[in-house]
Amino acid sequence: MIGKSQPEQAQSLLSRLFKHRQVWVGLLSLGAIATTLPAVGQLSATQLQQQLEAAVAQNNWPQALQIVDRLIPLAPGQANQLKQYRTKLEQLSRDTIARPSQPISTSQPQGLVAIKRRSGGVPVIDVVFNQRRTFEMMVDSGASITTITRPMAQALGIGSSQIVDYATFKTANGLTKMPIVYLNAVTVGGLTKTQVPVAIAGSDMEMGLLGQDFLLSYDVSLRGSRIEFHDRR
Repeated sequence: MIGKSQPEQAQSLLSRLFKHRQVWVGLLSLGAIATTLPAVGQLSATQLQQQLEAAVAQNNWPQALQIVDRLIPLAPGQANQLKQYRTKLEQLSRDTIARPSQPISTSQPQGLVAIKRRSGGVPVIDVVFNQRRTFEMMVDSGASITTITRPMAQALGIGSSQIVDYATFKTANGLTKMPIVYLNAVTVGGLTKTQVPVAIAGSDMEMGLLGQDFLLSYDVSLRGSRIEFHDRR
């Protein structure tokens, strides 16, 4: 989309999405919606838009539904259009289950974790830190780094002496500077990464985010009530 104006980019995106699956004709431009949205955690509106396009192109309806669920409360003026779009995605998801167009993978996942619930459409799972404390975390593929809350840091015995750096991140409240510390281990679904750098959020964050630094090590599949982690091939 290089060289196009923002309205042209929005129209181009919408055309590709709806021509690909005939999802919805006449829906308000997702690009126009995206420009009115704040950032979500580490995830910008533009990234949400790009991820939605990618999810639809890959027939990843659960992921597309998750992204739309995150957009709805952030764009109340476009909520009705987004809900109509979500209804079409749900229909495509049901049709895919009834008539799968691609063979279902029979490979066994390397790791498996149950989805306890969803918060604003985002899966919430249990994550074990330093092999001794378990906390609920939101799975946020848009977060570049795993982020823990201040109460989590206190429970893990993390003090100011363990801060190794500071980094600035774009959050819903604007640019925020967060301290970076290293954890001995982060375990999800039986998979463990050691010496993991994490950010410590401000007092406004109530639940931590499991970010790309962990997720990108695997092929991640959302399976309704669980998340599977497969070796990258």
